[in-house]
Amino acid sequence: MTNDEPKKEEVIDHETKEQEYLDNWKRERADFLNYKKDEARRVEEFVKFANEDVILEILEIVDDLEIAVREVKDIGLESIIKKFQDLFKKYEVEKIPVEGKQFDPELHEAIETEKEGTKLAEIRSGYIMRGKVIRPARVKIIK
Repeated sequence: MTNDEPKKEEVIDHETKEQEYLDNWKRERADFLNYKKDEARRVEEFVKFANEDVILEILEIVDDLEIAVREVKDIGLESIIKKFQDLFKKYEVEKIPVEGKQFDPELHEAIETEKEGTKLAEIRSGYIMRGKVIRPARVKIIK
């Protein structure tokens, strides 16, 4: 055997290192792909709820309009409220149902409770946006 020929131990050592480098590269590649998927999900979630603050501000205006319609009949605000409701539908914003429902602390905020009360009376509408509560319904628990 000449000095130019690699020794068997050196060949095995190089093959081991080669396999180790390949395994590390595969792990890093998998980690990177997982990171890309996670980041895409985060961006999607951000975009999904990016309009939440604006929607909440609009909800305050709609609340005032609904109060005006209840207090003063025939002032023509129903069509404006309908336009807002159509806008909410576009952004998957839904009213939280109160009528005939049991109190649910994830959906409702009790501001007053009567003794032995089980029914709910809506004080302020609550809303869900794409499955997330963006504003709980304020309710009074009555008999």
